[in-house]
Amino acid sequence: MQRRVPVVFPIRFAAGNVATQTTTRELSREGVFIRCLEPPPARTAVRLKLYLPGTRECVQALAVVHEHAVPGMEPGFWAHFVEVGERERSLIEETIARRERATDAKPIGAVSLQPEDDPRRAFPRYQTRFAVRFSTVQDFVLEYAANISAGGVFVHTEQPPPLKTVVSIEMQLPGSDMPVPAKGIVVHVISKEEAARRGALPGMGVQFAEANDEFRSRIDAAITHILKSE
Repeated sequence: MQRRVPVVFPIRFAAGNVATQTTTRELSREGVFIRCLEPPPARTAVRLKLYLPGTRECVQALAVVHEHAVPGMEPGFWAHFVEVGERERSLIEETIARRERATDAKPIGAVSLQPEDDPRRAFPRYQTRFAVRFSTVQDFVLEYAANISAGGVFVHTEQPPPLKTVVSIEMQLPGSDMPVPAKGIVVHVISKEEAARRGALPGMGVQFAEANDEFRSRIDAAITHILKSE
């Protein structure tokens, strides 16, 4: 089995007529781990669009659902590539090669408050502030985002839920009048006590895990708006 390299980037998968925008956790020359709250059955054929860092156009591939995440791990599935063009495979291999040259540390793209902590970050985070409503199983709570990237958002809250919690979020993105809904997984937590010690903000890093096609274009539009406002 090829080595699976930790890397987070946006990905779209379609099974039948249902398409989902989400993010990855690992990538190899053989396939990709896709975050998904309700994975398709094993051996299901899926059409993929991989938004690799450093590429303007998405990489398309055909794959099959090979295995589901074990209980207790982040929900998702491993998709095994069955049809990838030469150019597309070259871009995948370039991404893997860049990650393999990096030192072993936390997964690429994991949302944290210290960008210098992880030089392998797949996509940059943009400092900003906008309203975010999130919930786990109860009512929505209104908080604020401190930064956002193509794959996730850091929400400033003094009572973040535990790691691996699935949250529903509604983001009032910069440059947009309508809230953007999505689901995500808590991948990073800074408690109120830890934040006080570090001089940082308490809160949670949420990796996007389930949204529709409109979601990706609205995230891209928000980042463009932030850059133009700097």
